[in-house]
Parts: sequence; C-alpha cells; structure tokens
Amino acid sequence: MRTIHVDPDDVPGRDDLRGARWLVLPGASWATLRHLTMFAELDGALVAVDARGHRLDLGNDVQRRAVHLLLVDDVVEAARLQASTGITKVVAGHTGPVDDLLW
Repeated sequence: MRTIHVDPDDVPGRDDLRGARWLVLPGASWATLRHLTMFAELDGALVAVDARGHRLDLGNDVQRRAVHLLLVDDVVEAARLQASTGITKVVAGHTGPVDDLLW
C-alpha cells in the first residue's frame, strides 16, 4: 500500500499523488495543504490528517469531506467531530504512528 506523508516544505505535485492509497497530511499544515485533498479524491487516494498536538479548524468546506481518517488528542473532541463532520473515522488517544490505523 503506497502512502504519501506530506512534508509542508516539500509538497508533492499531482503526478506524485497518482497511485497512492493514502495521503497523510500534518494537522499543523491543514490550512495550507488542504487543496491536496481535491487531487487525492480525484485520483482515488484516501486522506488522513494527523492533528495530534494541534488545534484544527476544519471549517465547512469541500476539502473536509475528503478526509477519511482524523487523529486528535481529545476523546470528547473526537466524538463531536465524528458526529458532525462526515469524516469516516476520528481517533483520539492513539500514540503510535498514523500508519497503524490506515486500511
């Protein structure tokens, strides 16, 4: 399974995303990297956002709907986001690598 972990200092182009199963975005860079979700969705990749340690403002935009896995710190926040955002899976308290949760 090909997984691309996006480095905010080296953002992949659309050609780099083709054929990937997962695109993992750091929560700290959501505001500047969320445009990548559009390409991931078009090319069939699933999107994970690792927002542990960060306050994430998902807003109500189309990019939020492309997120399939979201990692957060707080259990209450996870339950709220799971119920209100349409994200497939919101996980709180996971201390290992995000790759452990990808399907």
